[in-house]
Amino acid sequence: MKQIVKLFNGLVGPTAVIAAGTMGAGAVASLILAGAWFRYDLLWVVLFMLPLFVVAVDSSSRIGSVNSGEGMMSIVRRHIHPSVAWLFLLINVPIHILVAMGQFSVMTSAFLSLFGMHPPTFDATQGQLDSYLMFEMITSLALGALVLWLVLSHGYNRMQKAMTLMMVVMFLCFLLIAIRSFGDYSAILAGFVPSIPPDLPVPGRNTVRLSTSSIIAIVGAAIAPGALLAIPYLSSDAGSNAMSLKQDLRKSILNLGVIFGAYAMFILIASGYALFPLANHAEIESVHAAGQVLSLAFPPAFSSLGPPIFTFGLFIAAMTTLVICVQVVIYLSLDMVNKNWTYSADNRLYRRLLIVVMMVSAVLAPVWGFPAMLKVVLLMGVNVLVIPMVIIAMMYLLNRKAVMGVHTASWGRNALLGLCLLVSLVLAIEKFPVYLAMF
Repeated sequence: MKQIVKLFNGLVGPTAVIAAGTMGAGAVASLILAGAWFRYDLLWVVLFMLPLFVVAVDSSSRIGSVNSGEGMMSIVRRHIHPSVAWLFLLINVPIHILVAMGQFSVMTSAFLSLFGMHPPTFDATQGQLDSYLMFEMITSLALGALVLWLVLSHGYNRMQKAMTLMMVVMFLCFLLIAIRSFGDYSAILAGFVPSIPPDLPVPGRNTVRLSTSSIIAIVGAAIAPGALLAIPYLSSDAGSNAMSLKQDLRKSILNLGVIFGAYAMFILIASGYALFPLANHAEIESVHAAGQVLSLAFPPAFSSLGPPIFTFGLFIAAMTTLVICVQVVIYLSLDMVNKNWTYSADNRLYRRLLIVVMMVSAVLAPVWGFPAMLKVVLLMGVNVLVIPMVIIAMMYLLNRKAVMGVHTASWGRNALLGLCLLVSLVLAIEKFPVYLAMF
């Protein structure tokens, strides 16, 4: 028991919070749909992005640790230019409110699905649409109040431990899901060979599932600007400093590289195994339909347990990401106007802003007419458009002695960040017209 507690305490920290947030509905939806639509063909994307994910988040964390007590916006404003800080604020606050709305939609859809209420189909009557919308709005507000109570009733350290525990539980759940699919090892191994599968038409609808959009959604779910901007604040809140950089790097590798990497692969493999063979796999886009991924994880007599267990897991995943999204909005906003951004029990302004952002997202989420899982996939793609700007600013700060002192970035770290920047630029240029048209 002591060894388990020791291992768990070794995981706890800012990177565990980021990992738990990254393991949210956006990552789950992106990976589930990638597996459902393209089987195992995009496993190589997960493997390719892991070192970039680790080095990007750890690099941003180092900025917060070396400059403990100073917010990221203050650092950008002082060492780059105030206009850059304002640009980050004006772009990231609306995007993260939209992401929070997407997480609320997934939570609401998942919660209602547990009670047999599913989103109306395309041929639903106006009465059915109005009835579901009313239940969705009431549920969204109630869940907003629940999340606020959970966050505000505990301190930062307890929140870290709770989100780390969620991360471990989610990892174990999806490990159990994927075990039965390992018999299909030859096709799984082939999925690690880079290739771009052909786009998938949806029968009976003028819609095509783009493989490049799934690639972008997977990358955007992991290397997200919100994570890169939030973790300096989380590191400072957690008491990290220049003396803990090596320990923090080890936690980054374990939480982001090993646990998140295995988690992501297990989800995609399980989805490819359980959903791709279905005749309607191209049509899957809702929480209820995706819940079939767990049906094959149980003996036939208990297969009905799969969808509700998956739905509850997705609910928890969305909640963890929601907390991170709201924190990003608060950290950036308060820091930009030189207010206390520390997450503490006596910071009343933080708590009030938390309530406002959370409830505004809860109120607006139901009126955004779009399938819940596709909302978060779309927004993970939008993240890709913002990532290049954040990485450029981060690389500049990491290489300035005025910011990092003797802890400036090594050539290896710069090389990986440069590759991360190149990938994000290629994806942003490739998909900007598509996402602009979708909005």
